[in-house]
Amino acid sequence: MDQLVNSMDLPLFLINGCGTVLRANRSAMERYGFKQGDLGTTTIWEHIPFTLAAEWKKEIAKVIRKRATRSFQFDQGDRIKELSVWPAFDDNQRLNGFALMEKDITENIRALELHRKFQDKNECTDQQMHHASTLINLGTLVAGMAHEISNPNAFITTNAPLLERLWGDLAETIDDRLQNPDLVAGGLTASEIKEIVPKLLQGITDGARRIDTIVKSLRSFSRPDPHAAFVPVCLNSVIQTALIFLTNEIQKSTHHFYTHLDKSPAPIAGIPQRLEQVVINLVLNACQALTHEDQQITLETQTRRSAKSGKTDVIFKVIDQGCGIDPQTLERIYDPFFTTKAAIKGTGLGLTITQKIVKEHHGWIEFHSEPGTGTSVVVGFPAMEGD
Repeated sequence: MDQLVNSMDLPLFLINGCGTVLRANRSAMERYGFKQGDLGTTTIWEHIPFTLAAEWKKEIAKVIRKRATRSFQFDQGDRIKELSVWPAFDDNQRLNGFALMEKDITENIRALELHRKFQDKNECTDQQMHHASTLINLGTLVAGMAHEISNPNAFITTNAPLLERLWGDLAETIDDRLQNPDLVAGGLTASEIKEIVPKLLQGITDGARRIDTIVKSLRSFSRPDPHAAFVPVCLNSVIQTALIFLTNEIQKSTHHFYTHLDKSPAPIAGIPQRLEQVVINLVLNACQALTHEDQQITLETQTRRSAKSGKTDVIFKVIDQGCGIDPQTLERIYDPFFTTKAAIKGTGLGLTITQKIVKEHHGWIEFHSEPGTGTSVVVGFPAMEGD
């Protein structure tokens, strides 16, 4: 048995209740500097650092209380060790010592960490696939909704102008009756009928046209042409179209939404639908950064010549008075799937996509932010040459 114990590569001790080392295998003696004469005369505590001794004593005390085997990990330099402690009992089941075995588990721990990282990477890949699938399904859903809305709206846009013309003709025919102050129809007096009916009909026509504009924008936004060519684009028009989608979100977020658009901005070369996505992403972020409705969001456009390059840029700014962004988060805002929003609000893709689109248009984007004071996003696109 002694030959078997001595052949073990793992340090093995047998100590009494005071910590005196009664027996130790060759590996333990070499590892901790024991000599044969030390057995029975010296304690284990004299051969290990004070802080480590305190940790071992604490764990051995737990073995005494529970009268059961215990294993625990501890650091020793750059290695991670595991100490297993077995209680030893005499014939009367009285505790009279302990067997201790030390094992280096550094490589096991590192392999486990590597395995966990691999799992995390797989989970991230699964999450990316889920997000991509969600976005594809969302595009299909939006396109389908646009189609379903478009069909009934076609009846309105076709028939509303006809009703306006009918009213114009009938109003002349029944004008005499409308002069009667005692006439009441639909709860309206004659004077109210003459005033309100034309406005109602005009409102129906204008509303139907607005629905048609929204539907066309939805179709274009949800199913962008991957082969679309760059065309001359007015950034103001892009912003105005994008704001159609954001009306409800803006109204819920702030009572103070302002636009200061350059009256005659230089055209830029781009794909309108892609640029609309930039505006939508940045304005949505601004809305979600606000903590109360009295905080302000301002959109600005301007055309200016770069002091460095001497070329003309068309600038788009989104300025909010929201919660701001701390420096650590600011460094990661373009990382794919990084988000500080709740899962229902954000996928962590908005600014990644925004940056990609801006670069595709040979532009640049800058964030300036301080926690508690708000954020300013500045986006620049090169103006078309010759304009």
